[in-house]
Amino acid sequence: MVYMTKNTKKVCFHYVRHGKTLFNEIGRMQGHCDSPLTQDGISQAYEAREALKEADLKRAYTSTSERCVDTAHIILEGRNVPLIYTKKLKEMFWGRYEGALISQNREEIDKRRFGSRDWKDVGGEDMQMLKERLLDIFGEIYDEASDGDHILVVSHGAVFLNMISLFFGYDLDGLLKLMRENEEDFHPVRNGYAAEFVIDEGRFELLDLKGHRKGLIEEWLKYPHNGISL
Repeated sequence: MVYMTKNTKKVCFHYVRHGKTLFNEIGRMQGHCDSPLTQDGISQAYEAREALKEADLKRAYTSTSERCVDTAHIILEGRNVPLIYTKKLKEMFWGRYEGALISQNREEIDKRRFGSRDWKDVGGEDMQMLKERLLDIFGEIYDEASDGDHILVVSHGAVFLNMISLFFGYDLDGLLKLMRENEEDFHPVRNGYAAEFVIDEGRFELLDLKGHRKGLIEEWLKYPHNGISL
């Protein structure tokens, strides 16, 4: 059952994708399976910490995956901010493709990753399953927060990529096309501090998608969209 809330307030979320990992580096699928942060990934976590040093964080929530927990601990070093661990923020589950080398399975992986976004036939999740657990956790976070609170969320790349269409109501395929045409070696959701959004009177609204060419995202955020409500 999706968590429902009747609260009306504005809560700001700072979304961090975990730092780069060993599996990111060697090109293996990494959903519910895990691998450690690389030195670059540790540096990205410290960069996120620096970027968020002035944010008045009231709480932090992290996926239970080690790569996210380690990233969150770096960001929160020396800060008295409660950290809550939740499996509901874990990466999408890729089923039997967990840990698979992308280069050896590219056709099967890409038709799901950039097409159907459905992994249920290989023992993983589909978009509805992902949507329900994310609505649950963001409903819980929003319900527990006070008006004006700033919240840190440390989670995963595909989680936020799918939130762009599921929650903020943008044309995800259009965004990916725009990035491919205007950026070299792009990743739509960067490792480290990746995005800022609000839930305002229960409605999701994306404010910034970080780590992209100046002006590109600002222009794209003006595109027609329809964010959903809790």
